[in-house]
Amino acid sequence: MNRVSKDTVAVYFDLVKEGGVTWEAGIRDGDRLLAINGVEIRNTLTAQYLLNQVAGGDSAYYLYQSNGHEYESYVEIKKLVNFGALAISLAAMLWLIVGFIVIKSKPEGELQQLFFKIGIYFVLFSFFGMLLNNFNSNPLYDYTWLVAILAVIQLYAACFLPFFIIRFFWIFPKRLQIVNYTITEKLLTFAPRVIFGLTVVVIILQQTSLLNNLFFLLEHSISVGLFFFFFFAVVVGFISLIISYFKLDDTEEKKPIFLILISYSVAIAAIIYTTTLANELAQTIFNEPEYFFPVLLVAVLPLSFGYSIFKYSLMDVGDVIKNTMFYGLLTVALAASYFITIYILGLGISSAISTEYQGIIAGFIFVLFAVLFQSTKDKFQDYITQKFYPEQFASQKILMQFSNDVPTVVGLENILNSTQSIFIDNLRIKKFAVYLRESESDRLSLVRSFGINILPENFNHDTDAVLNIIETKTKNKLQPAIEREEFNRVFPDISKQIIEDEIYTVIPLMIKSRLIGVLLFGLKYSGARFAGRDLELLNAAANQISISLENARLYESEAEKMKMERELENARKIQESLLPKSIPEFKNLDISGCMIPAMQVGGDYYDVIKVSENKVYVIVGDVSGKGLSASFYMSKLQTMMRLYCTENTSPKEVLSNINRLIYESIERNWFITIAVGLFDLDKNVLKYCRAGHTPLLVTNNSSVQYHQSKGLGVGLESGEIFNSSLEELELELKPNNSFIFFSDGINEAMNDTEEMYGMERFQMLISENSHLSSHEIVKNTITNLKQFRSLAHQNDDITLVVAKYL
Repeated sequence: MNRVSKDTVAVYFDLVKEGGVTWEAGIRDGDRLLAINGVEIRNTLTAQYLLNQVAGGDSAYYLYQSNGHEYESYVEIKKLVNFGALAISLAAMLWLIVGFIVIKSKPEGELQQLFFKIGIYFVLFSFFGMLLNNFNSNPLYDYTWLVAILAVIQLYAACFLPFFIIRFFWIFPKRLQIVNYTITEKLLTFAPRVIFGLTVVVIILQQTSLLNNLFFLLEHSISVGLFFFFFFAVVVGFISLIISYFKLDDTEEKKPIFLILISYSVAIAAIIYTTTLANELAQTIFNEPEYFFPVLLVAVLPLSFGYSIFKYSLMDVGDVIKNTMFYGLLTVALAASYFITIYILGLGISSAISTEYQGIIAGFIFVLFAVLFQSTKDKFQDYITQKFYPEQFASQKILMQFSNDVPTVVGLENILNSTQSIFIDNLRIKKFAVYLRESESDRLSLVRSFGINILPENFNHDTDAVLNIIETKTKNKLQPAIEREEFNRVFPDISKQIIEDEIYTVIPLMIKSRLIGVLLFGLKYSGARFAGRDLELLNAAANQISISLENARLYESEAEKMKMERELENARKIQESLLPKSIPEFKNLDISGCMIPAMQVGGDYYDVIKVSENKVYVIVGDVSGKGLSASFYMSKLQTMMRLYCTENTSPKEVLSNINRLIYESIERNWFITIAVGLFDLDKNVLKYCRAGHTPLLVTNNSSVQYHQSKGLGVGLESGEIFNSSLEELELELKPNNSFIFFSDGINEAMNDTEEMYGMERFQMLISENSHLSSHEIVKNTITNLKQFRSLAHQNDDITLVVAKYL
């Protein structure tokens, strides 16, 4: 077919066989076909359609032009078989059938999805090609819009099919490194879309008269280009399969791949022969089409795939075939026996009893037999499984028993030992590992392993990816197992090591949508992957393991908590023993005090140290922070105070000595505030010095004054600056004066609305109680604080010492 003008296409004869039916009619190469049976010929599609209306052996009336003259002639019609189209269609249908079984085995598997997609697109590519090519008659030609839709579908399939073939053989039977590159993924995803889009644009623009000459040439190159692109993908797939074959280490794994390689070689050889040597031998397909018969050998490729898949359980198909075919037939047989038995019983009942009670008795027997039938069916299936699939039966029984027993195992080590024993010793799994999640981290640590050589001791994982896979599979009613095809997405850092260590299945250990670990499995003892019923039982066992591990964790946590509480209780008792058991009595001085820790132990401290009959130290301290660490520094402070508070030292000297020793041992982010008062009853004075502590409150009748001398906290500076910052006050002791030593746990106390108690409220309370004894002032203050806090928790240690001069 050639273009003779801007808007006209002519059909010319070519490859006319000498002595053939066309030759005998007087037609030669280069002659132009004008009409067939009186219908003008505008393109080869019209010519083929008209010839297909004529029966084989009959003749068609040709009008043709030769050397500028028109001639008429009758040409005998021969019907030929298009072996090329037949072979492609046959191969496509066989691939689709095998692909359907493969996808049913694991709908979510990447490998299975790709194999099935190749079948679908292969069928679309070949089937619509047979509908539309020039060698077949079809009434669809009468509907231009439908032909256009089918052509677009065929074109779409032709653009995407090669990329599916390449992607499949890059991950089957072993994932090649090239598929892990980002550029590869983008190329395989976007290239077919770009090719399809450009091809559609070319076809659309071909209708534009200004570009007709250009796109007339492109029109013929598109189909040729797509065919060679398809063949290129087939060759790439073949080379990739060879590479993967030699990367396999296990001889058993190589057996099915070798069979596929042989059939693949035959298919490629058939294609090459058909497109090269066959044309030379037959001269044209119209003359001796039998030379093209070997092209049917391309169908051996899907056949070998089917045989290898079913024989060697490739792509997890084994269990599907067993369950679907065998148990399907078993269920049908049992159901048939069930209905036959019911029918026989019904006949017996009808003849034995009156019609009045037939319905009731028949219904009772129906229900009774249904129960017995179900029980018999289950036992029979178990018996068949045990006889024909002993490994599967044994593993199922072991896993079911383990799921029942593991919740009774106590202790993390015992659970892990039991888990390892059941999978390695009993099920004889070749590769096995248990990773558990580290506390407060997304890292998984190896706690048990067998046959593992490359996997690291710990690694990071994508928690969201795991949860997404589990959620997706649960929605699709699939077992939430992570398969080898998903390792790169879930475990990107170690996917290569997992695959090289021959791990095929990962079962997550979950507690309330929280991942606590994973179980890693290699192949079963038989060499097959876990699938079907096995996966269901593995997940059931994993659920029980998760519960047991969580119970063990909670038990250990509770035990640790109880141990900590005992230790804190002991620390609290020790701390209480450091506080004054009894306060010394003086003729003119009434002293009372208390310390209430915010936790079981605290960082506040107070002491009353009598150094002579008329001299007594009152000390209040507050260690920054709370808890055990604060209580530790408080105990050190108490010991030092007892050492340096003597009759001949002043409060300033005591603080200077304390700071020198504390600075050498305290952590740099810690400090202690201290207020030291020395009551000298001979001179009726109070010497007072503070190191960053709260001020001293002094009541005189109902008025309250506070004294805030200068001074840094203890432990903030080594000595010189600290000593120069201290200021010692000397206050006169007057009758009914009350001297209030306290920590900031009082004025900074907060209620449930986050309102602070404050100094103003505290001073007012002290003023109102100034006429009371020191003990009553302390008691009323603590009571008022508790009422103010209401339901709010105590947020800091509270210390209060009241010394009243009588």
